[in-house]
Amino acid sequence: MIYRTINRDLPIPRQRGRALLLAVLPALVACSHPNRAASSTAKAPEPAQVIPSAPDPSAADPVAADREPEPMAIPTSEPAFRPVATAAEPANSPKIIELEGGVRAWVEGGRVEFPGEITLETGWLEVAVCRRSTREHESIVVADVVPSVVHAALLLAGFEPGAPAAWDPETNSPIPPRGPLVRIELRFGPSGPDGAEARTVPLESMIEDARERALPKWVFAGSLLRPNPPSMGEGEYFLADYAGTFVGLTTFGDEVIAAEEVRSPETGVDPPVWRIREGSVPPEGTAVTVVVRRPVPASE
Repeated sequence: MIYRTINRDLPIPRQRGRALLLAVLPALVACSHPNRAASSTAKAPEPAQVIPSAPDPSAADPVAADREPEPMAIPTSEPAFRPVATAAEPANSPKIIELEGGVRAWVEGGRVEFPGEITLETGWLEVAVCRRSTREHESIVVADVVPSVVHAALLLAGFEPGAPAAWDPETNSPIPPRGPLVRIELRFGPSGPDGAEARTVPLESMIEDARERALPKWVFAGSLLRPNPPSMGEGEYFLADYAGTFVGLTTFGDEVIAAEEVRSPETGVDPPVWRIREGSVPPEGTAVTVVVRRPVPASE
């Protein structure tokens, strides 16, 4: 049956948006990797750091592939921080909150950044950005941050998640991923992503389609929460924390950010089409900042 690697469970309706963020953010900020034990009585993290707004920059442990994820604690209280404007800046100026691993969110500003590095310079791709020790052999960028923390940052930035691709058993066909469109960029330079000579390029400019079609478009799908296996006890875990897919190309059904087109990663089902554009990627090991933001309107 085609697309059998796609998660065939239809997305489970669940609370989303800010209410979900307030419920899970303390655990996300406290979490450095999915294998750290957690419980509903886990100590709350210190308040997140609030950084004054800055001009637009464009103008953790490895995960063993055969290790089961640990459940994520779901506190009932709200996080301690409350981003507020200071006397030195306008009340409507976006705040920048820094979360675990250097993930930064422009609160309600439609922008999130997190650190990574180039892991491939040439070759075929199945994902565009992944977590370390997961899919580096088929990704442009690898990151050491936790996918659920990036998800929380996107909620803080004002994005509403949709759902990854799923399988419809009634029609025996895939359901495409859904969610708001996002633009993904990489910032890098000779003296680092924040150096004076750093430049910002669209991630899709580093990718080409062997079919000579349009470059990929991405949506904030939001991955999924899944019940813990019996060995882990009661609770849920965030699927992308275990699978490691920040930004997908082929369809695994676990992506935080998914390509709109549904394509199986199994070459016997769908032949590979995505590959790195020759000469477009900096050397392997180059530090980059991954920028996720709202698309620029066509009129601008």
